[in-house]
Amino acid sequence: MILQTYAIVALVGLSALGLSLLAAAVWRPPSRPLRAPDSWKKYRFGFATYSLIFVAFDMEMIFMYPWAVVFAEIGLKAFLDMLVFIALLGGGIAYAWGMGGLKWE
Repeated sequence: MILQTYAIVALVGLSALGLSLLAAAVWRPPSRPLRAPDSWKKYRFGFATYSLIFVAFDMEMIFMYPWAVVFAEIGLKAFLDMLVFIALLGGGIAYAWGMGGLKWE
């Protein structure tokens, strides 16, 4: 019972924090553009995209192993849950592909 109360308080607090940060970004944009130092210009940050995609597929495998163990016991509900999970991950990969995030430059 206490945990549910704290979860609601935490959810409301995080929502308020997120909305206040969003409002601050909309109503007060940065006054000057940020420039990277010359020493940072030689590093390419495209690798971060590939690492995030790898983490997404790695987490998919972490969730699929226990699912495969209990799939026979749960049945159709487990299959539909995993189908939705894979569809969401596939949508994320399709979005990254469409935005050009998978192009190595």
